[in-house]
Amino acid sequence: MIFKKRSREIRWACQVNELSWNYRVARAIQAAHATGIFERLGKSSATAATVAADRKLDAEKVDQLLIVMAALGLVRRSGETWQLTPKSRTTLVSASPFYQGNIIAHSAQVAAFWNDLESILRGKKGGWGRVAKGGPAIRSHRDFILAMHNMAMAGRAAEFGDRVSVKGRRTLMDIGGGPGTYSMALCERNPRLTATVFDLPKTIRIAREVIARFGMQDRVRTVVGDWDKDEFGRAKDVVLMSNILHGPTSGAEMKLAKAHRALVPGGLLIIQDFLMNAEKTGPLIPAIFNMMVGAFSLPEMTGHIAAAGFRNIRKVAMPENVGATILTAVKQ
Repeated sequence: MIFKKRSREIRWACQVNELSWNYRVARAIQAAHATGIFERLGKSSATAATVAADRKLDAEKVDQLLIVMAALGLVRRSGETWQLTPKSRTTLVSASPFYQGNIIAHSAQVAAFWNDLESILRGKKGGWGRVAKGGPAIRSHRDFILAMHNMAMAGRAAEFGDRVSVKGRRTLMDIGGGPGTYSMALCERNPRLTATVFDLPKTIRIAREVIARFGMQDRVRTVVGDWDKDEFGRAKDVVLMSNILHGPTSGAEMKLAKAHRALVPGGLLIIQDFLMNAEKTGPLIPAIFNMMVGAFSLPEMTGHIAAAGFRNIRKVAMPENVGATILTAVKQ
């Protein structure tokens, strides 16, 4: 019997069907964010016509999009008036510390890669960072850096801070630290620890804004540096490398060698990255990341760490939905 209510085949078909629909939801949220609908409703409740007039949009389509947002629990309706729910006010209005707008914008920007995936599979070159060869960049550096902060604030930094022990250590160098969120999480939990975020000038400017917003300038400092050219300092207790060792083209050997030189004997290396399993069959998030940017398997990463002169390599368990793996090691 084919037409029955419950079977593994029907369950599988439902799962695949749901996966094929997910991009529609993502695009709806991205469009609502990009057109300023959430920020407008963050100021006051309003009708679809008012939102459309304020944002120079089509009123009928705004109403339809708000209905979708209501189905997602992001807005609620009272007659003809729309308002944000607590969920969206917390995550989709830029004044909130848990704002997720930059990761939404970044996801919309990298959608060009996924939309052109068939051509890429057929051999199209040029990567995902530009519209076409020689064309304008399609991703905003600010959105990218703040997207990393958004993701960290969505539970990752808290899990990281709770699970990684730096007890008794005093100085941390955060290489390619972006907004500095993971350094702040460790400093918050370890009152005698200070951190330095090492990154390029345009990133450091953003990091200083984020650090100041959290009032942690006295604990988390910044230094301009280029990992391709500069050393990572000397006599550090901890070196953190969060999401900067993305597969064979990431210069992992060079970065790990510099980290080894920067640490005192017995110093701690912390790596957080998207790592595939030994068979390279998943998990899903690292597998997706590998297709777009690159990712090591867990054995490949541990091999590079050991080759750089580290010992006592340990895996720190993280929730599956985070997608990243944490490894710690000690300088011999």
